[in-house]
Amino acid sequence: MCYEGSMRVSDSILAEALKLPEEERARVALRLSESLSEPDAGAAEAWAGEIARRIERLRDGSARTVTADEALSRAQARLASRRA
Repeated sequence: MCYEGSMRVSDSILAEALKLPEEERARVALRLSESLSEPDAGAAEAWAGEIARRIERLRDGSARTVTADEALSRAQARLASRRA
């Protein structure tokens, strides 16, 4: 396979992908990112431990929580500041 030819194909694909709506571009970017490396074998175990810790903090009252509206508002503000 010719490297130069494959670059032209990837440039064409990229140009088309950049025309997609933001949500679709994010989905494509995630899938491409996932294809670059193998999943970490210990990741599932680490996340299970993190989830257990968070549940315990919720149960014992030490977790600081926010409403869904507040979480969405914060996320939207972060996105807006990155675009500015």
